Amino acid sequence: MNYYSYSAFEIVEKELKNKIIGSRINNITVINSHDFLFTFSRIKEERLLISLNHQHPFLSLINIDKVAPTLSGTLNENLRKYLRGAFIVSIALENRDRLLHFVLEKTNDYYEIEKRHLYLEFISHRPNMIITDDKQIILYAFRYSPLTSDRPLLNNLIYNYPTSLDFKDEEAPNITAIKKQAQIYFEEALLKQKKEQFLPLYRYIKSRIKTLDKKFEVLDKEILEAKNNLIYIDYGNAILSLLNDRKNLEIYLKENEISLDESRSLVANANLFFKKYKKSKKTIEMNKVEYEKAQKEKTYLTYLLASSQYMNDEELLSLTHELLPKKRLKKKAQPIKYSYINYENIRIYFGKNAASNHELTFKFAHQDDYFLHIKDYSGAHVIIRHPRPSDEVKLVAAEICLILSHKSTGEVTITPVKNVKKGSALGEAILLSYQTIVIKSVRESTISLLRNKINQ
Repeated sequence: MNYYSYSAFEIVEKELKNKIIGSRINNITVINSHDFLFTFSRIKEERLLISLNHQHPFLSLINIDKVAPTLSGTLNENLRKYLRGAFIVSIALENRDRLLHFVLEKTNDYYEIEKRHLYLEFISHRPNMIITDDKQIILYAFRYSPLTSDRPLLNNLIYNYPTSLDFKDEEAPNITAIKKQAQIYFEEALLKQKKEQFLPLYRYIKSRIKTLDKKFEVLDKEILEAKNNLIYIDYGNAILSLLNDRKNLEIYLKENEISLDESRSLVANANLFFKKYKKSKKTIEMNKVEYEKAQKEKTYLTYLLASSQYMNDEELLSLTHELLPKKRLKKKAQPIKYSYINYENIRIYFGKNAASNHELTFKFAHQDDYFLHIKDYSGAHVIIRHPRPSDEVKLVAAEICLILSHKSTGEVTITPVKNVKKGSALGEAILLSYQTIVIKSVRESTISLLRNKINQ
Protein backbone atom coordinates (compact mmCIF):
# COMPACT_ATOMS: atom_id res chain seq x y z
CA MET A 1 0.00 0.00 0.00
CA ASN A 2 1.62 3.25 -1.18
CA TYR A 3 0.62 6.57 0.43
CA TYR A 4 2.51 8.48 -2.29
CA SER A 5 1.33 6.61 -5.39
CA TYR A 6 -0.57 8.17 -8.27
CA SER A 7 -3.66 6.28 -7.08
CA ALA A 8 -3.36 7.92 -3.66
CA PHE A 9 -3.23 11.36 -5.30
CA GLU A 10 -6.36 10.51 -7.27
CA ILE A 11 -8.17 9.84 -3.99
CA VAL A 12 -6.97 13.15 -2.52
CA GLU A 13 -7.92 14.99 -5.73
CA LYS A 14 -11.48 13.67 -5.47
CA GLU A 15 -11.84 14.87 -1.87
CA LEU A 16 -10.42 18.31 -2.70
CA LYS A 17 -12.87 18.71 -5.58
CA ASN A 18 -15.77 17.90 -3.26
CA LYS A 19 -14.68 20.17 -0.42
CA ILE A 20 -12.72 23.22 -1.55
CA ILE A 21 -13.78 24.10 -5.10
CA GLY A 22 -15.76 27.32 -4.75
CA SER A 23 -13.76 28.34 -1.67
CA ARG A 24 -11.32 31.17 -1.18
CA ILE A 25 -7.83 30.68 0.21
CA ASN A 26 -8.16 32.53 3.50
CA ASN A 27 -4.65 32.12 4.81
CA ILE A 28 -1.33 30.37 4.26
CA THR A 29 0.93 29.19 7.07
CA VAL A 30 4.59 28.41 6.39
CA ILE A 31 5.47 25.70 8.93
CA ASN A 32 9.05 25.28 7.74
CA SER A 33 11.07 25.49 4.54
CA HIS A 34 8.93 22.88 2.74
CA ASP A 35 5.62 22.39 4.61
CA PHE A 36 2.56 24.64 4.27
CA LEU A 37 -1.01 24.90 5.57
CA PHE A 38 -3.82 26.41 3.51
CA THR A 39 -7.11 27.47 5.13
CA PHE A 40 -10.31 27.92 3.14
CA SER A 41 -13.54 29.87 3.47
CA ARG A 42 -15.89 26.90 3.03
CA ILE A 43 -14.36 24.46 5.51
CA LYS A 44 -13.37 25.61 8.98
CA GLU A 45 -12.48 22.34 10.66
CA GLU A 46 -9.90 21.17 8.10
CA ARG A 47 -6.82 22.65 6.46
CA LEU A 48 -4.78 21.54 3.48
CA LEU A 49 -1.30 20.33 4.38
CA ILE A 50 1.11 20.58 1.45
CA SER A 51 4.53 19.02 1.93
CA LEU A 52 7.26 19.54 -0.64
CA ASN A 53 9.86 17.50 1.21
CA HIS A 54 12.33 15.78 -1.09
CA GLN A 55 11.69 12.21 -0.01
CA HIS A 56 7.88 11.85 0.01
CA PRO A 57 6.05 15.01 -1.11
CA PHE A 58 2.27 14.85 -0.56
CA LEU A 59 -0.86 16.80 0.31
CA SER A 60 -3.96 16.05 2.35
CA LEU A 61 -6.74 17.74 4.27
CA ILE A 62 -6.22 17.33 8.03
CA ASN A 63 -8.10 18.27 11.18
CA ILE A 64 -6.34 20.88 13.28
CA ASP A 65 -7.38 22.01 16.75
CA LYS A 66 -4.35 24.21 17.41
CA VAL A 67 -2.83 27.28 15.78
CA ALA A 68 0.41 26.64 13.91
CA PRO A 69 2.82 29.61 13.95
CA THR A 70 4.05 30.78 10.55
CA LEU A 71 7.61 31.55 9.53
CA SER A 72 8.20 35.04 8.19
CA GLY A 73 10.29 35.82 5.13
CA THR A 74 10.10 36.14 1.35
CA LEU A 75 8.52 32.69 0.94
CA ASN A 76 5.64 33.66 3.20
CA GLU A 77 5.28 37.06 1.50
CA ASN A 78 5.19 35.60 -2.03
CA LEU A 79 2.63 32.92 -1.22
CA ARG A 80 0.34 35.46 0.41
CA LYS A 81 0.87 37.95 -2.40
CA TYR A 82 -0.13 35.55 -5.17
CA LEU A 83 -2.55 33.16 -3.45
CA ARG A 84 -4.21 34.74 -0.43
CA GLY A 85 -7.85 35.56 -1.13
CA ALA A 86 -7.86 33.64 -4.43
CA PHE A 87 -11.06 31.84 -5.48
CA ILE A 88 -10.65 28.16 -6.42
CA VAL A 89 -12.29 27.49 -9.80
CA SER A 90 -11.10 23.95 -10.51
CA ILE A 91 -8.66 21.23 -9.43
CA ALA A 92 -7.23 18.48 -11.61
CA LEU A 93 -4.35 16.01 -11.84
CA GLU A 94 -2.47 16.74 -15.07
CA ASN A 95 -0.30 14.78 -17.47
CA ARG A 96 -1.18 11.50 -15.71
CA ASP A 97 1.38 12.45 -13.13
CA ARG A 98 1.53 13.55 -9.51
CA LEU A 99 0.96 17.09 -10.74
CA LEU A 100 -2.01 18.89 -9.23
CA HIS A 101 -3.33 21.95 -11.07
CA PHE A 102 -5.43 24.62 -9.32
CA VAL A 103 -7.20 27.21 -11.49
CA LEU A 104 -7.68 30.36 -9.40
CA GLU A 105 -9.27 33.78 -9.72
CA LYS A 106 -7.79 36.67 -7.77
CA THR A 107 -8.72 40.34 -7.56
CA ASN A 108 -5.79 42.67 -8.25
CA ASP A 109 -5.11 46.13 -6.83
CA TYR A 110 -7.37 47.66 -9.49
CA TYR A 111 -10.28 45.39 -8.47
CA GLU A 112 -9.95 43.43 -11.69
CA ILE A 113 -10.30 39.65 -11.63
CA GLU A 114 -7.19 37.88 -12.90
CA LYS A 115 -6.82 34.17 -13.55
CA ARG A 116 -3.94 32.40 -11.84
CA HIS A 117 -2.65 28.84 -12.01
CA LEU A 118 -1.08 26.96 -9.13
CA TYR A 119 0.90 23.84 -10.07
CA LEU A 120 1.98 21.45 -7.32
CA GLU A 121 4.56 18.92 -8.53
CA PHE A 122 4.80 16.02 -6.08
CA ILE A 123 7.81 14.36 -7.67
CA SER A 124 10.33 12.74 -5.33
CA HIS A 125 13.69 14.52 -5.07
CA ARG A 126 12.39 17.52 -7.06
CA PRO A 127 8.96 18.61 -5.75
CA ASN A 128 7.88 22.12 -6.63
CA MET A 129 5.19 24.78 -6.47
CA ILE A 130 4.78 27.11 -9.44
CA ILE A 131 2.38 30.04 -9.82
CA THR A 132 1.62 31.39 -13.31
CA ASP A 133 -0.68 33.93 -14.91
CA ASP A 134 -3.40 33.03 -17.42
CA LYS A 135 -0.83 32.79 -20.23
CA GLN A 136 1.27 30.27 -18.26
CA ILE A 137 3.98 32.88 -17.62
CA ILE A 138 5.77 31.99 -14.38
CA LEU A 139 5.19 34.53 -11.60
CA TYR A 140 6.79 32.56 -8.79
CA ALA A 141 8.45 29.18 -8.26
CA PHE A 142 9.24 27.48 -4.99
CA ARG A 143 12.36 26.00 -6.58
CA TYR A 144 13.87 27.70 -9.63
CA SER A 145 15.98 26.05 -12.36
CA PRO A 146 18.56 27.92 -14.49
CA LEU A 147 18.39 28.37 -18.27
CA THR A 148 21.09 25.73 -18.67
CA SER A 149 18.91 23.02 -17.11
CA ASP A 150 16.75 20.56 -19.06
CA ARG A 151 13.63 22.35 -17.83
CA PRO A 152 14.30 26.01 -16.97
CA LEU A 153 12.05 27.51 -14.30
CA LEU A 154 12.47 31.27 -14.03
CA ASN A 155 10.11 34.21 -13.70
CA ASN A 156 8.67 35.42 -17.03
CA LEU A 157 9.35 32.08 -18.76
CA ILE A 158 6.49 29.88 -19.98
CA TYR A 159 5.69 27.00 -17.66
CA ASN A 160 5.99 23.48 -19.10
CA TYR A 161 4.96 20.23 -17.47
CA PRO A 162 7.74 18.00 -16.13
CA THR A 163 8.52 14.81 -18.02
CA SER A 164 5.73 12.35 -17.34
CA LEU A 165 6.51 9.08 -15.59
CA ASP A 166 4.88 5.79 -16.54
CA PHE A 167 3.15 4.79 -13.31
CA LYS A 168 2.17 1.26 -12.50
CA ASP A 169 -1.20 0.67 -10.92
CA GLU A 170 -0.62 0.34 -7.17
CA GLU A 171 -2.98 -0.37 -4.35
CA ALA A 172 -3.77 2.94 -2.67
CA PRO A 173 -4.95 3.42 0.92
CA ASN A 174 -8.38 4.88 1.61
CA ILE A 175 -8.77 8.58 2.38
CA THR A 176 -8.96 7.94 6.14
CA ALA A 177 -5.56 6.23 6.13
CA ILE A 178 -4.05 8.98 3.97
CA LYS A 179 -5.30 11.70 6.33
CA LYS A 180 -4.10 9.80 9.38
CA GLN A 181 -0.63 9.53 7.87
CA ALA A 182 -0.68 13.27 7.06
CA GLN A 183 -1.81 14.08 10.61
CA ILE A 184 1.16 12.19 12.06
CA TYR A 185 3.52 14.02 9.70
CA PHE A 186 2.02 17.38 10.69
CA GLU A 187 2.47 16.73 14.43
CA GLU A 188 6.10 15.75 13.82
CA ALA A 189 6.64 18.87 11.69
CA LEU A 190 5.24 21.08 14.46
CA LEU A 191 7.51 19.43 17.01
CA LYS A 192 10.50 19.90 14.71
CA GLN A 193 9.52 23.55 14.16
CA LYS A 194 9.37 24.09 17.92
CA LYS A 195 12.79 22.51 18.38
CA GLU A 196 14.30 24.67 15.63
CA GLN A 197 12.70 27.83 17.05
CA PHE A 198 14.04 27.13 20.52
CA LEU A 199 17.25 25.44 19.43
CA PRO A 200 19.45 27.67 21.67
CA LEU A 201 17.38 26.57 24.67
CA TYR A 202 17.69 22.85 23.88
CA ARG A 203 21.40 23.23 23.14
CA TYR A 204 21.93 25.02 26.44
CA ILE A 205 20.11 22.34 28.46
CA LYS A 206 21.99 19.46 26.80
CA SER A 207 25.31 21.30 27.06
CA ARG A 208 24.69 22.10 30.71
CA ILE A 209 23.90 18.44 31.47
CA LYS A 210 27.20 17.41 29.83
CA THR A 211 29.03 20.07 31.86
CA LEU A 212 27.47 18.73 35.06
CA ASP A 213 28.52 15.17 34.16
CA LYS A 214 32.12 16.39 33.80
CA LYS A 215 31.77 18.22 37.11
CA PHE A 216 30.72 14.95 38.79
CA GLU A 217 33.92 13.32 37.51
CA VAL A 218 36.08 16.15 38.89
CA LEU A 219 34.27 16.17 42.24
CA ASP A 220 34.54 12.37 42.55
CA LYS A 221 38.27 12.55 41.85
CA GLU A 222 38.79 15.35 44.40
CA ILE A 223 36.72 13.54 47.05
CA LEU A 224 38.68 10.30 46.54
CA GLU A 225 41.98 12.17 46.80
CA ALA A 226 40.80 14.03 49.91
CA LYS A 227 39.66 10.78 51.57
CA ASN A 228 43.11 9.31 50.98
CA ASN A 229 44.58 12.40 52.67
CA LEU A 230 42.53 11.96 55.85
CA ILE A 231 45.37 9.76 57.09
CA TYR A 232 47.34 12.97 57.70
CA ILE A 233 45.72 13.25 61.12
CA ASP A 234 47.32 9.91 62.04
CA TYR A 235 50.70 11.20 60.84
CA GLY A 236 50.39 14.31 62.99
CA ASN A 237 49.30 12.39 66.08
CA ALA A 238 52.09 9.84 65.62
CA ILE A 239 54.75 12.57 65.38
CA LEU A 240 53.50 14.25 68.56
CA SER A 241 53.33 10.96 70.45
CA LEU A 242 56.90 10.06 69.43
CA LEU A 243 58.53 13.45 70.07
CA ASN A 244 60.74 11.94 72.75
CA ASP A 245 61.30 8.63 70.98
CA ARG A 246 63.48 9.43 67.96
CA LYS A 247 64.24 5.82 67.12
CA ASN A 248 60.63 4.66 66.85
CA LEU A 249 59.69 7.93 65.10
CA GLU A 250 62.25 7.27 62.38
CA ILE A 251 60.96 3.69 62.02
CA TYR A 252 57.36 4.98 61.72
CA LEU A 253 58.31 7.61 59.16
CA LYS A 254 60.22 5.06 57.09
CA GLU A 255 57.46 2.43 57.18
CA ASN A 256 54.83 4.98 56.07
CA GLU A 257 57.14 6.71 53.57
CA ILE A 258 56.62 10.07 55.27
CA SER A 259 58.93 12.95 54.45
CA LEU A 260 59.32 15.80 56.94
CA ASP A 261 60.24 19.41 56.27
CA GLU A 262 63.76 19.60 57.75
CA SER A 263 63.47 23.38 58.13
CA ARG A 264 60.55 22.93 60.54
CA SER A 265 60.39 21.47 64.02
CA LEU A 266 58.60 18.17 64.69
CA VAL A 267 55.65 20.05 66.22
CA ALA A 268 55.47 22.33 63.17
CA ASN A 269 55.51 19.26 60.89
CA ALA A 270 52.73 17.68 62.94
CA ASN A 271 50.67 20.89 62.69
CA LEU A 272 51.27 20.90 58.93
CA PHE A 273 49.74 17.42 58.70
CA PHE A 274 46.80 18.54 60.85
CA LYS A 275 46.30 21.49 58.51
CA LYS A 276 46.30 19.19 55.45
CA TYR A 277 43.82 16.91 57.21
CA LYS A 278 41.45 19.81 57.93
CA LYS A 279 41.74 20.98 54.33
CA SER A 280 40.94 17.48 53.02
CA LYS A 281 37.99 17.14 55.38
CA LYS A 282 36.66 20.53 54.29
CA THR A 283 37.14 19.57 50.62
CA ILE A 284 35.04 16.44 51.14
CA GLU A 285 32.27 18.40 52.87
CA MET A 286 32.23 21.18 50.28
CA ASN A 287 32.39 18.79 47.32
CA LYS A 288 29.51 16.75 48.72
CA VAL A 289 27.43 19.93 48.90
CA GLU A 290 28.45 20.84 45.35
CA TYR A 291 27.72 17.30 44.19
CA GLU A 292 24.24 17.37 45.70
CA LYS A 293 23.60 20.81 44.20
CA ALA A 294 24.79 19.68 40.74
CA GLN A 295 22.77 16.47 40.97
CA LYS A 296 19.66 18.48 41.80
CA GLU A 297 20.29 20.77 38.82
CA LYS A 298 20.84 17.84 36.46
CA THR A 299 17.64 16.14 37.65
CA TYR A 300 15.72 19.38 37.06
CA LEU A 301 17.22 19.91 33.59
CA THR A 302 16.50 16.28 32.64
CA TYR A 303 12.90 16.78 33.73
CA LEU A 304 12.66 20.01 31.69
CA LEU A 305 14.04 18.26 28.61
CA ALA A 306 11.41 15.52 28.94
CA SER A 307 8.47 17.84 29.67
CA SER A 308 9.39 20.44 27.01
CA GLN A 309 7.55 18.42 24.35
CA TYR A 310 4.31 19.31 26.17
CA MET A 311 5.13 23.04 26.43
CA ASN A 312 3.63 25.69 24.17
CA ASP A 313 5.64 28.59 22.75
CA GLU A 314 4.91 30.94 25.66
CA GLU A 315 6.04 28.36 28.19
CA LEU A 316 9.22 27.63 26.23
CA LEU A 317 9.91 31.37 26.02
CA SER A 318 9.42 31.65 29.78
CA LEU A 319 11.82 28.73 30.25
CA THR A 320 14.32 30.46 27.96
CA HIS A 321 14.21 33.55 30.18
CA GLU A 322 14.70 31.37 33.24
CA LEU A 323 17.73 29.43 31.99
CA LEU A 324 19.59 31.31 29.28
CA PRO A 325 21.91 34.27 29.79
CA LYS A 326 20.17 37.59 29.19
CA LYS A 327 22.30 38.38 26.14
CA ARG A 328 20.60 35.52 24.23
CA LEU A 329 17.08 36.79 24.81
CA LYS A 330 15.21 38.64 22.08
CA LYS A 331 11.67 38.85 23.46
CA LYS A 332 10.18 39.72 26.80
CA ALA A 333 8.72 36.84 28.76
CA GLN A 334 4.94 36.65 28.72
CA PRO A 335 2.81 36.28 31.87
CA ILE A 336 2.51 32.66 32.96
CA LYS A 337 -0.49 30.79 31.55
CA TYR A 338 -1.33 27.55 33.27
CA SER A 339 -1.63 24.44 31.12
CA TYR A 340 -4.43 22.03 31.91
CA ILE A 341 -6.57 19.19 30.63
CA ASN A 342 -10.25 18.57 31.29
CA TYR A 343 -11.16 15.17 32.68
CA GLU A 344 -14.59 14.29 34.07
CA ASN A 345 -15.37 18.03 33.82
CA ILE A 346 -12.52 18.76 36.24
CA ARG A 347 -9.45 20.74 35.27
CA ILE A 348 -6.07 19.18 36.02
CA TYR A 349 -3.39 21.88 35.88
CA PHE A 350 0.36 21.28 35.64
CA GLY A 351 3.52 23.38 35.74
CA LYS A 352 6.32 23.15 33.22
CA ASN A 353 9.30 24.64 35.08
CA ALA A 354 10.27 26.00 38.49
CA ALA A 355 8.63 29.38 37.89
CA SER A 356 5.30 27.99 36.67
CA ASN A 357 5.32 25.34 39.43
CA HIS A 358 5.73 28.07 42.05
CA GLU A 359 3.01 30.28 40.56
CA LEU A 360 0.60 27.38 40.10
CA THR A 361 0.85 25.95 43.62
CA PHE A 362 1.45 29.00 45.78
CA LYS A 363 -0.49 31.72 43.93
CA PHE A 364 -3.13 30.07 41.75
CA ALA A 365 -4.28 26.93 43.57
CA HIS A 366 -7.03 26.97 46.21
CA GLN A 367 -6.35 25.56 49.65
CA ASP A 368 -8.82 22.69 49.12
CA ASP A 369 -7.44 21.76 45.67
CA TYR A 370 -5.25 18.67 45.44
CA PHE A 371 -1.48 18.83 44.91
CA LEU A 372 0.49 15.98 43.27
CA HIS A 373 4.21 15.51 42.61
CA ILE A 374 6.43 12.61 41.60
CA LYS A 375 8.09 11.26 44.74
CA ASP A 376 11.78 11.99 45.37
CA TYR A 377 12.41 13.39 41.89
CA SER A 378 12.24 16.75 40.11
CA GLY A 379 8.98 17.14 38.24
CA ALA A 380 5.85 19.12 37.54
CA HIS A 381 3.48 20.40 40.20
CA VAL A 382 0.05 19.02 39.31
CA ILE A 383 -3.11 20.60 40.73
CA ILE A 384 -6.58 19.03 40.65
CA ARG A 385 -9.02 21.94 40.69
CA HIS A 386 -11.61 20.20 42.86
CA PRO A 387 -11.96 19.53 46.61
CA ARG A 388 -13.32 15.99 46.16
CA PRO A 389 -11.97 14.43 42.95
CA SER A 390 -12.74 10.81 42.11
CA ASP A 391 -10.08 8.11 42.38
CA GLU A 392 -9.95 8.00 38.56
CA VAL A 393 -9.18 11.74 38.36
CA LYS A 394 -6.46 11.30 40.99
CA LEU A 395 -5.01 8.40 38.99
CA VAL A 396 -4.93 10.43 35.75
CA ALA A 397 -3.28 13.36 37.56
CA ALA A 398 -0.69 11.01 39.07
CA GLU A 399 0.06 9.54 35.64
CA ILE A 400 0.55 13.07 34.28
CA CYS A 401 3.20 13.61 36.98
CA LEU A 402 5.12 10.61 35.68
CA ILE A 403 4.66 11.43 31.98
CA LEU A 404 6.02 14.95 32.44
CA SER A 405 9.10 13.46 34.12
CA HIS A 406 9.50 10.99 31.25
CA LYS A 407 8.69 7.98 33.44
CA SER A 408 6.15 5.19 32.99
CA THR A 409 6.24 3.78 36.53
CA GLY A 410 6.81 5.26 39.96
CA GLU A 411 5.30 6.74 43.10
CA VAL A 412 3.40 10.03 43.27
CA THR A 413 2.58 12.02 46.42
CA ILE A 414 -0.89 13.57 46.78
CA THR A 415 -2.23 15.96 49.41
CA PRO A 416 -4.55 18.98 49.72
CA VAL A 417 -2.79 22.25 48.83
CA LYS A 418 -3.21 23.46 52.43
CA ASN A 419 -0.58 20.86 53.42
CA VAL A 420 2.01 22.27 50.98
CA LYS A 421 4.50 24.91 52.12
CA LYS A 422 7.15 26.85 50.19
CA GLY A 423 10.71 25.59 50.24
CA SER A 424 13.86 27.72 50.09
CA ALA A 425 14.30 27.37 46.31
CA LEU A 426 11.94 28.55 43.58
CA GLY A 427 9.33 25.86 42.93
CA GLU A 428 10.39 23.76 45.92
CA ALA A 429 7.50 22.33 47.94
CA ILE A 430 7.50 20.90 51.47
CA LEU A 431 4.65 18.50 52.27
CA LEU A 432 3.41 18.46 55.87
CA SER A 433 1.53 15.21 55.20
CA TYR A 434 0.66 13.18 52.13
CA GLN A 435 -0.52 9.88 50.69
CA THR A 436 1.22 7.91 47.96
CA ILE A 437 -0.19 6.64 44.66
CA VAL A 438 1.81 3.79 43.12
CA ILE A 439 1.70 3.60 39.32
CA LYS A 440 2.85 0.30 37.84
CA SER A 441 2.38 1.41 34.23
CA VAL A 442 1.10 4.67 32.73
CA ARG A 443 -1.92 4.05 30.49
CA GLU A 444 -1.83 4.95 26.80
CA SER A 445 -5.16 6.73 27.22
CA THR A 446 -3.57 9.25 29.59
CA ILE A 447 -0.63 9.84 27.23
CA SER A 448 -3.10 10.52 24.39
CA LEU A 449 -5.17 12.75 26.65
CA LEU A 450 -2.13 14.84 27.50
CA ARG A 451 -0.98 15.09 23.89
CA ASN A 452 -4.35 15.85 22.31
CA LYS A 453 -6.31 17.75 24.94
CA ILE A 454 -3.63 20.04 26.33
CA ASN A 455 -4.91 23.60 26.57
CA GLN A 456 -2.89 25.94 24.39
